[in-house]
Amino acid sequence: MNLSMIKNLLAVLLLTVSTLGWAKLTATVDRTVIDNNETLQLVIRYDGQVMSAQPDFSPLEKDFEVLSNNRQQQYSWANGRSESYTDWTMVLMPKRTGLVLIPSLNFKKDVSNAVEIRVRSASSVTAGAGKQPIYTETLVDKDNVYIQQQLVLTHRLYTSVQLTDLSLSDLNVPDVIMQKIGDSQFQKIINGRNYLIIEIKYALFPQVAGKLTIPALRFGAYESNGRSQFGGFTNRGTRIFRSTERKTVDVMVRPAHIAADQWMPSSEVQLAEQWSTDLSNLTVGEPVTRAIAISAAGLTGAQITPIPMIESDDYKIYPDQPQLQEQAKGSTILGTRTETLAIVPSRAGEITFPEIKVRWWDTVNQRMQTASLAAKTAQVRPGTAIANNSAGIQQSSIQPLNIDTQEVNDKEVEPTLLIKLSLVLNALLIATVAMLLLKRPKTGLAARASADPSTPALLSLKQKFKAIQIQANKNNLMGMRDAILDWGRQLFAETPPTTLKDLSLLLADMELQQQFMQLDRQLYKGDASNDQLDIRLLLERLKQQSSFSRKSTAKRGQELQSLYPE
Repeated sequence: MNLSMIKNLLAVLLLTVSTLGWAKLTATVDRTVIDNNETLQLVIRYDGQVMSAQPDFSPLEKDFEVLSNNRQQQYSWANGRSESYTDWTMVLMPKRTGLVLIPSLNFKKDVSNAVEIRVRSASSVTAGAGKQPIYTETLVDKDNVYIQQQLVLTHRLYTSVQLTDLSLSDLNVPDVIMQKIGDSQFQKIINGRNYLIIEIKYALFPQVAGKLTIPALRFGAYESNGRSQFGGFTNRGTRIFRSTERKTVDVMVRPAHIAADQWMPSSEVQLAEQWSTDLSNLTVGEPVTRAIAISAAGLTGAQITPIPMIESDDYKIYPDQPQLQEQAKGSTILGTRTETLAIVPSRAGEITFPEIKVRWWDTVNQRMQTASLAAKTAQVRPGTAIANNSAGIQQSSIQPLNIDTQEVNDKEVEPTLLIKLSLVLNALLIATVAMLLLKRPKTGLAARASADPSTPALLSLKQKFKAIQIQANKNNLMGMRDAILDWGRQLFAETPPTTLKDLSLLLADMELQQQFMQLDRQLYKGDASNDQLDIRLLLERLKQQSSFSRKSTAKRGQELQSLYPE
């Protein structure tokens, strides 16, 4: 199994972590928390084509009113794989508040999973606003968050009239990394009036402590009157605007006892791993691939800290570029960092790969937690060359070989025609390979990074540099120092620096080394001399290093040890 297949397999496992593997009948909903009189969408999927029959939906009628039920069949064939399924899409309205269960349904001896729904009572604000035909609602899931912790912002537009050409102004919040979670539509009855609700959600990650102000946005649309004018052309109707509510949230600083490289504010962190082969059957000098994925709820892939690399004389580690990704999972962002390592055993016998630990801040219980992978023990057999040498020694001790020295010397002096032809062909082959290598403009990781500037690693580097700029604009030297180290750990993932001095040595930049020394002097020694820190120059040098990070990657790749030990 090659490296690409390992990465794809691990991605599929992470995407399906909350679903039942290989299930033939599954149930999914668009939301699990709703207000009373709101609707939700339930999709029952069967892995196969169904022409006429359908599951028994009568158990739903106990706690839900089924407003609609549509069946859709899908069959596709792509890349040699076929996919066939039947969906029943239903719109449900709950009959009561509290915890309501969508029960398991039966169909052709298969049973679907049950889904729990929390139905809330409608708030007084919503009930009062229900007197208006069109209005907005703005929600934040927390009144205060830690720095870099996820904050979910929800904008809703309620309308009881038909609207067309709906638009929403762009969200722009300084000192915040933003990502759109998604948008949806549902219906709700308020004060006896039926409303269509358009909901848009964002995930915000504040980068500076203090008061965070979320500005008001503006919905724009046309109120359709349905009348035709000018010989069949439909009038777009009256233009309407509605503004959202401005919100203010307190952003708290990171707890003082937590190091910057351990700061991962998340509601849940999980580790998963995949090996390319059985650990009981390794061979000295032959690499084995280990893919480790860290998934964190409420963080982007770029916010997840790297896995600490543990060196050993028993094996060598060759890390690949980490793969970063995120996806919307309900009302949160699920970030994933996948690190792929090539591990080459250096000796035969039993080898232990130590336990891997990742420290993170639990935003639910407000304390530090540890996610870990247990230690692994591998059995390593000698390499092929070593085994052959051992066999030769044993054979010579039992029965010495009789070699005619004169015959060997004759063969060395007068090589056969076949050997001469082989030497000529090998020389031509080596010359051809050398010419191809000279003509090839770029190779390896550097070529991939420069050919595709939007790779996850480079995107992450840009986000790290933006965090440095944010702290610099606030003149927050301590925050800027933490952000620079975070940027350096992303740039040198295989040898992450712990101090600014370590980073300057890795960058081999004398100008940056001087600026780093001045930054530390001003922070820790209160240096008030004339030689002050030039923040503008520091940012320019770091920006240049970010732009040429692919060169650093190529240089680091050249410094790797030999893949096969002698």
